[in-house]
Amino acid sequence: MKYVDWKFLLVGAVMVLAAGAALALKPSRVQQDKAMFDLEEIILRSFGDWIVDPDVVPIPPTPDVQADLKALYAQIVSRTYVNSRGERVMLMVAYGGDQSNALKAHLQEACYAAQGFEIRSLSYDSLRFHAETIPVTRMLAVRGQRSEPVTYWLTMGDRVLLGRLDRLMVQLRFGLSGRIPDGMLVRVSTISSNPAQAFNRQGEFISALLEGMRQGDVHRLLGSRSS
Repeated sequence: MKYVDWKFLLVGAVMVLAAGAALALKPSRVQQDKAMFDLEEIILRSFGDWIVDPDVVPIPPTPDVQADLKALYAQIVSRTYVNSRGERVMLMVAYGGDQSNALKAHLQEACYAAQGFEIRSLSYDSLRFHAETIPVTRMLAVRGQRSEPVTYWLTMGDRVLLGRLDRLMVQLRFGLSGRIPDGMLVRVSTISSNPAQAFNRQGEFISALLEGMRQGDVHRLLGSRSS
């Protein structure tokens, strides 16, 4: 008898259960469908040693990318920050009210690859913020002379996701209660040829950002269980 990896069996079982739940329980509402918050307000324009860089003029995405973003997300904040040493960090935070199968947040490695970047050194890591552990994905995206280390995470409902199995489990739990989970994408990146140094700087930036925010707003970025 051939050996079968239990992880594949578990994923298959969850997919079957999720499909059954979808047929038996049509979601009755979208969690936070009309979100009572404004990302432009809760994502601070200055915190710690960081302020929004007044010299950077945002470049709008191409029309097809813009259309995809509007389909996926109800709110998007995209800014470049600078500190007193002249170091710059790019931040994008996006909120989507419906994170069902048909409208799930972009995996950034796929999103960057679609824009012509080569994805190198894709890995999983974790950041600490007080008592919270934030599972993050880190990657190096390279296109021509542009080298962009990226740290990001996705939330669905009340947790940060790390992989497809996580997403299926959350969908199953919400589906059984007749709800559709909402979600967040938080992405931090820099232009740097030194990924290790850039990832350290990004960790410091994320800690300073969360430290400056109200607790309820912090948990919107880390999963809505406490908001």
